[in-house]
Amino acid sequence: MKILDRYIIKSILKVGIVAILVFALILVAVELFGRMDNIMTGSIPFKSILEYAVLSVPQYLMMVSSLAFLFATTYFLSMLSANNERIALLNAGLGKKRIALPIIVLALVISLLAIGAKEKIINPLIAKHDTLGQELFGLSSSNDTRNIVLKDDNGYLVYTRRFIASEKVILDPVIVKTENGEIKSRIEGDEGSYGDGYWSITNAKCFYMDKTGVTISTLPSLDLHDLNLEPEFFQSENLNIETMNFKTASSYLKKLKNTSPQAWQEKCTDWLRSVFSPLSIFVLMTVSATMSYSMKKNVLLFSIIESLCIAVVYYVSDMVFSIAAHQGTIHPILSVLLPVIITLIINFIIDRLGRII
Repeated sequence: MKILDRYIIKSILKVGIVAILVFALILVAVELFGRMDNIMTGSIPFKSILEYAVLSVPQYLMMVSSLAFLFATTYFLSMLSANNERIALLNAGLGKKRIALPIIVLALVISLLAIGAKEKIINPLIAKHDTLGQELFGLSSSNDTRNIVLKDDNGYLVYTRRFIASEKVILDPVIVKTENGEIKSRIEGDEGSYGDGYWSITNAKCFYMDKTGVTISTLPSLDLHDLNLEPEFFQSENLNIETMNFKTASSYLKKLKNTSPQAWQEKCTDWLRSVFSPLSIFVLMTVSATMSYSMKKNVLLFSIIESLCIAVVYYVSDMVFSIAAHQGTIHPILSVLLPVIITLIINFIIDRLGRII
């Protein structure tokens, strides 16, 4: 049994990895071709172009992985039937479920690894890719914002005239500290910079209120270690939450839910779909593993068509439920779970109908 499992896993991984690399490189070439005018007229160094291309590879690897492993699984199982190897396995007492088991386990392992890799590796590289694209091709950034008012969990109310995302700087900040609904202090400064996990206010003019009156002091620099607002919170509503790490995204969504429920619904949906997007690998490989492959001729062609049709069902339902979650019709987590459930149910029904017919 171990020999069979190794044979199945090795065969699928071999084809899947090659397919992922080919698909990803095609998408990288398409992106570079789209930037050709900027490259030719901008005198961009070859080293920078190469770095930009390399940084774009990880996101495309993630993007095409589900379809690549769908093709790899379908190709392997269709060749198993075309070469009559499936008949030999069935005669040896190994049914369809036994053949599908290592594939489903492999799909689950790949999906879990992809979820972890997306958090630790892919997202930071995507952020670097986007930043480099802004520098090389002058792509506009929507992260700089003006006239922002934010509140944190420790009673701070912050106003800033402008936030500069690239430098993590807020200009002309006004920071008010409250306790039990009463104003305790007010801080004005020229700018605030974020580093080492806290904000530092330059040329801070501080007003401290108590029962005796108001105390005024001026400091060249004031560190606010208890101001619980990361730079990401100052970015605009077009903030790409999909590339945030888990801790920052969770904190951001928690605060956003209290201030803007509609914006929370949209951002939470985008984040959950981004985090669990590798589940498509598990769904599509499971779909491919549980198909019948009973065609007598053109097994590969008809198997690919059948698997792609079910893949279309998954992606269409994913799009539909994503729209519903953005509009607040369903909970964001359902936009992730419902496409998976519906696709597996439809695949089960098609498989049962195929056996009856």
